[in-house]
Amino acid sequence: MKTLPKLVAAAVVVSAFTFAAARGKESAAFQQTAYDKLTWTEMMPGGPSVHVLWGDMKKGPYALLMKFPAGFDSGPHTHSAGYHGVLVKGRMTNTSEGAAEAGAVEAGSTWDQPGKVVHRNQCSPDAECVMLIAQDKPFDFAPAKAK
Repeated sequence: MKTLPKLVAAAVVVSAFTFAAARGKESAAFQQTAYDKLTWTEMMPGGPSVHVLWGDMKKGPYALLMKFPAGFDSGPHTHSAGYHGVLVKGRMTNTSEGAAEAGAVEAGSTWDQPGKVVHRNQCSPDAECVMLIAQDKPFDFAPAKAK
């Protein structure tokens, strides 16, 4: 049964790349990069870093890898548009306002986060977490207002 989450994760990744190709974002040539050779851009000191796979996260559509330090907590926040996520590495907990608590997820797990819904992403303190995010709109991040 452990292969089902991996198949679902693979389907999400294939869908993301198919979406990019359909919008004219095809790669010019074969390219492969080892994980330890990826170029990461820090979004905030001590916070997540990103490696853009394709597209432009300021304009959308895009797909990227987002790396969280072990123990990182995004805090409650929203995004203007929804996104599709796949946990590639690590263990994390995702909570979303109005949804039942699902507990921690392992690598290969997927989720869809609706836009404008308060949610939180927490990486386990044991090791860093890496998520694949695919979104057809620009990336934004707005801390949720205290209730």
